[in-house]
Amino acid sequence: MSKRSKALLSVLIACAVVPASASANTLWVANAAPSAPFNSCGHPGYSHIEEAVKGPGTAIHVCAGAYAEQLTIERPVVITGYGGATVTLPAVTGDSSTPCDTANEGLNGLPDQDAVSICGGKVTIKNLNVNAIWPGEPVGPGISCAFNLTGILVAGGAHLNLSGSTVTGAAPHAINGCQYGLGILLGVPGAGPVGQATATLSKDTVMGYQKNGITAAGEGVDVKIEKVTVNGAGLEPAIAQNGIGIQEGAKGIITSTTVSGNECEDTPACGPDALTQAQADGIYFFDAAAGSSVGRSTSDDNDVGIEAFDAPSTDPMIRNDHAEGNRDEAVQVGEGEASIANDTLSDSNVGIQVLQFAGQTAASGGTASHDTITDMNEWAVLGRSDKGAGDLFTEFTITGSKISGNPGPTPQKSVETENPAKLKIFAEKDS
Repeated sequence: MSKRSKALLSVLIACAVVPASASANTLWVANAAPSAPFNSCGHPGYSHIEEAVKGPGTAIHVCAGAYAEQLTIERPVVITGYGGATVTLPAVTGDSSTPCDTANEGLNGLPDQDAVSICGGKVTIKNLNVNAIWPGEPVGPGISCAFNLTGILVAGGAHLNLSGSTVTGAAPHAINGCQYGLGILLGVPGAGPVGQATATLSKDTVMGYQKNGITAAGEGVDVKIEKVTVNGAGLEPAIAQNGIGIQEGAKGIITSTTVSGNECEDTPACGPDALTQAQADGIYFFDAAAGSSVGRSTSDDNDVGIEAFDAPSTDPMIRNDHAEGNRDEAVQVGEGEASIANDTLSDSNVGIQVLQFAGQTAASGGTASHDTITDMNEWAVLGRSDKGAGDLFTEFTITGSKISGNPGPTPQKSVETENPAKLKIFAEKDS
């Protein structure tokens, strides 16, 4: 071949390859072989999302179809799905290996397997569904709980904007008792800067998870959750699920969100006695950062609608919420204080339960104001205590609330404390 022919062949190869992998800033992915001009669902540049993520473009359009792959994202990118485009797990899943996953494995000893691992960069995902139900039982030889399973992991200082998407899982093919399986995990607590993350979740649906639907965990983690729907499995005999958890120094602001179906049937481990049995929470704050709150949201048909278990300085706000049909408690204060205001609580065993027990690092307490508490099986407000000699002194105040049918018609007749000397509940006259 002449030098001129070799040069011409090189030019032709370059012209054929470059558009498929770098057609300007926008990349197209479809379940079809790439074909020119690489700028539509009919003529995509890629047949796999992961290939496009590794490409040069910052806008990725994913056409209708199912894509069996695990995604790793470590740079700024906008991914938009069309026609119900869905990321599903491949038949054989692999361990995720970003620095964020490595840090998580180093802390708990179990490798991560994520459907989508986001470790750095500002990432926007719109109208893309993630199915993180593992095709088999993700276990190792002789090990019953071998992996951390996550639908979407966000860490490494990344920011995720997730909207209009559905996350199903993470969970093994059959729910078991392993304490893994998170739909969305924001942050890796204890990992320093690599464990930090921020996120905005809007108009998404999370369901099919094993342990938690959404978890924000660790200092430097900040999430806003708005108009999101989180659905648990309902009466689940294998595990106590939770809808949304804000924990370990993370800050979470939850608004206009609906959580339901987190009910544990693993008896006798789970049950109505919060001092001796586990319960599944719709929404919980556990050592959350100051400024965390839930407002204008609905948490129905869980064991506990909303729970606060925090340091006194954080004082999560529970305001303008609706909690109905939660089996055990509509709202529970397990440790620290909470501000409960303008909520409607109905049809549970207890409307607001304040716990007192040995080992608390901070006394429970707080205030309930202008709430409506009706139709409880036992008490509108109950101070539940183990009555131990070392219990911390606790005070909880109810003001301006409307209470009826739980079992008395007034706050004074609907409030009970099991330790009157050290767990005091002050009920102002019914407004």
